[in-house]
Amino acid sequence: MSTFTLELQLPEALRELGFADEEICREVPVLLVMKRFREGAISSGKAARILGITRREFLGRLAREGLPVYDPTDKELTQELETVQSLATARP
Repeated sequence: MSTFTLELQLPEALRELGFADEEICREVPVLLVMKRFREGAISSGKAARILGITRREFLGRLAREGLPVYDPTDKELTQELETVQSLATARP
């Protein structure tokens, strides 16, 4: 995977919270990828590939962070309910 170098200025308070430089460098990409996943911009598979881990590891990370794998909108839930209801009435 190709990488790039970025110089960031971060609040010193992060160190006061106990974050070491290595932890910040490791966690910031994870947080950014999780943000895009939650927004629905990328799949769990793509998120895992970006982070260089398996999809199962990514899903495990979501679970540990308390983030849902699937977080439908109200409209999506309504559509799913309509689909289930139409399937239920179409049964012989």
